[in-house]
Amino acid sequence: MWGEDGPYSQVRLCEETRILDDSVSSVFLVVEAEVNPFTFEYVLANRERFSGDEQIQQLLDHAEYRGKFGYVVAAGEVEFEGAASRRFAREQADMAIQALIRMHLLVMNECGLLKDGDGGNRFVWNSVTGRVEPADGGLWDEKTLIGSPAGVRNNKIRFFAVFAFGKGFDFKKKTAKIFTSTLEKAMAKFDTDIENVEAFNDYILATILLPFEVAPADFIETVIRVCNRAAKRPLFQKDYLVTNVKKPTPRQIMNFLGQLPSSNGV
Repeated sequence: MWGEDGPYSQVRLCEETRILDDSVSSVFLVVEAEVNPFTFEYVLANRERFSGDEQIQQLLDHAEYRGKFGYVVAAGEVEFEGAASRRFAREQADMAIQALIRMHLLVMNECGLLKDGDGGNRFVWNSVTGRVEPADGGLWDEKTLIGSPAGVRNNKIRFFAVFAFGKGFDFKKKTAKIFTSTLEKAMAKFDTDIENVEAFNDYILATILLPFEVAPADFIETVIRVCNRAAKRPLFQKDYLVTNVKKPTPRQIMNFLGQLPSSNGV
């Protein structure tokens, strides 16, 4: 399932520059979903459970198996033409995230992986046969390790999030207190842990541990929205960078910041 104790999948929102001959022809914002093989195969075998869920039905019809990347499906794309196209791409990514969560919840419920569950059968993806199979107890010993690219700790996925300061921010004692207080409340609400927070001139970089069932967008956007409301000004821009692959480099962060408008408003 790729997760330590549960299903793990991911949604990627990226900028795709298309080059024709010796020049850039267009720039697109592309959304892709990577579904762990166990979840995809289990939902496919039980697709009637989602008979009214058009998004999941389309995902099952169009995803392609790509080995270590699991099942990959395009979840939307739009030519980049400013803030409107960025919002559209973000909406498509959020819809894909929610679809994967619905798929994960079926697996977690059926396989006894919910926190309050009484346990149940365990299953494993057999890469040799290409099928989901029951796993006997011998497969699940202390040497069995399943993880995500950036790591898993205490059954939570590690993400790196970049919060971009708004135009004319004043990150001093008062605004720092707003951010800290908001972060603590969001951590309690989403059962999230913070490993590290680094503040720089233009942004804050936070290392976050999120439960499998929590979408990164829900946590991050809640922090941004509440901070901006409390500060009565755009303390943070609405666009953000989040990844669970590896800690973004300063150059990657600067490239991200360079694509942002001067301010997105409160």
